[in-house]
Amino acid sequence: MNIGENMKQTNQEGLKYQKLYNWAHTLITSGVIKNMDKFPSETSLQKMFGYSRQTVRTALQHLEDEGLIMRVRGSGTYVSYESSELDGNRPQVGLLLSYYSDYLFPTVYDGIESALKEKGYRIEVAVTKNRLNEEALYLEGLLKADVSGLIIEGSRSAFPNPNIRLYEEIKKRNIPTIFIHNHYENMPFASVEMADASSAYELTKILIEQGHRKIGGILKYDDMQGIERYKGFIRCLSDYGISYDDDWIRWYSTKEMETKFSKKGLLNIYRRTKDCTAMIIYNDEIARIYVEFLEERGIHIPEDMSIVSFDDAELQSNSSVQLLSAIHPKEKLGRIAGHHLMRMMEDKDWQTKNYSYRFPVKLNDGNSVKKL
Repeated sequence: MNIGENMKQTNQEGLKYQKLYNWAHTLITSGVIKNMDKFPSETSLQKMFGYSRQTVRTALQHLEDEGLIMRVRGSGTYVSYESSELDGNRPQVGLLLSYYSDYLFPTVYDGIESALKEKGYRIEVAVTKNRLNEEALYLEGLLKADVSGLIIEGSRSAFPNPNIRLYEEIKKRNIPTIFIHNHYENMPFASVEMADASSAYELTKILIEQGHRKIGGILKYDDMQGIERYKGFIRCLSDYGISYDDDWIRWYSTKEMETKFSKKGLLNIYRRTKDCTAMIIYNDEIARIYVEFLEERGIHIPEDMSIVSFDDAELQSNSSVQLLSAIHPKEKLGRIAGHHLMRMMEDKDWQTKNYSYRFPVKLNDGNSVKKL
């Protein structure tokens, strides 16, 4: 390995450590993982992020040096951070998330926090792990806490929400509520989202204009984002007269991720879609997993397979390929959601008005598509 390659590898490890540190720091200081809660182990973090033990240890050491975590021999690692008692005197906004992914959660949260803190609000965060019963539990807790407003990322948002009683109570109490990333079709609340269907349409259009006719996909069926992206994909195929093949679209849900993206699961996806020259994939996290699987088999991107995706996550990998991806607005999405919620909290008639916002489609300049 030459000096340049050594420096590149060192820089990549530094970026990985920084992403892991930022993720953990936000998770702790936002209160998602509370004081004295057990923190994920080195092994689980290695598995979650795909990072080396040394990278994980470096991030944990910095967290420990700052007093955010403590390690107890024979027991594990625990959070050792408690928010200021003064925070208890400030009005609070509930933030209910379905995930705390490494590449979206810190920046979206930073945007929300920057908008709300300047007006003196503190944020109470909870994570449902995309489970509707967890959503019900946390909503009940937030209602008891007498929050001034709510920002919600829906769980299993592709389906009608069963927690109707709780959302009716939110409206009855006139608690301003706005959704991020998605919304429920049976719940008439404003939302701040990407234009998912339009983004998928534009990505598919690029593939078609580059000569691709056999286009498959890996999409998520239990979140509205996955369904909207599918809608844009099939609309573009139809508009350009491109044939659709059921076998070329591989679906997954939150509960199925471990099996679907195991080596066996990835091999099954490949066998079903090996005749495709291009794939549209639900997000960059899944796209990177699939790209690494293909390259291990000697299938190169974009020479042998073109890939497009969503989020522009800038995930680190051993590949030189930058995914052509629809740009997620990240911090800006959080900031707009926070500002819109504050406007709603100042508006007694917020329920009669539309505070929704859709970001215009923006694509990065990725190099993962080949012209046929």
